[in-house]
Parts: sequence; C-alpha cells; structure tokens
Amino acid sequence: MNSQTELDALSASVSTPTVSARAKSTPSLLKYRAMIFYRFALAILGGYLLASLSAMVIAKTFADYRASAAMASTLLAFCIHCATFIWVFMVNKTFKASLGIVVPCIILLIILKMMGK
Repeated sequence: MNSQTELDALSASVSTPTVSARAKSTPSLLKYRAMIFYRFALAILGGYLLASLSAMVIAKTFADYRASAAMASTLLAFCIHCATFIWVFMVNKTFKASLGIVVPCIILLIILKMMGK
C-alpha cells in the first residue's frame, strides 16, 4: 500500500491555515463591515434626502390642494424611504446603490429648482 514516506508527503502537502492566513482575513472582515456601515448610512441619510426631496416636489406640484398635497406627499415620502432602505441592501454592488440614491436626488433637486418658490 502506501509507505510511511508517502503518507508523510501527503500530510505535508495538506497544510492547515497559519497565523498569516488568518491575518489576511481580518482586513477582509473590516472591509465588509465598513461596506455594511456605508450602506446603512446611505440607506438612512440618502433615503431621507430622497424622500424629503420627493415630498417637496409632490407638494409643489399639487399646491392648489394644500392639505391633500401635504398628506399625500408625506405618505409617499414614508413609502419611498422604506423602499430605498430595502433597495440599498438588495443591490449587489455598493457603487450601484450609491448611484441609485445620488442620481434621483440630483434630478429631484433640479426639478425643485425649476419649479421655483
């Protein structure tokens, strides 16, 4: 069957993770945690910004009916904020999540500026 030297050679080729291999996984863990923290901050702050800008645009669009416009825009803002929070964590790429928040915010800000006071 197998001689002792062949078994020793087999066991030497299969090595266990060393301390340096564990040290390499630590920055990966820190990078992952930083990415999750960034997504959380993006979901909270970016979602709030997107929801508030959309509420302002909706309220200004239907300014003739002030009470209804305020109520509708507030309710839609809550829905947009919740949907944004879920969407930020659903997207695979962090950059795509960032663009998905920043681009609509810029578009809504331009629309809001064009509407004027």
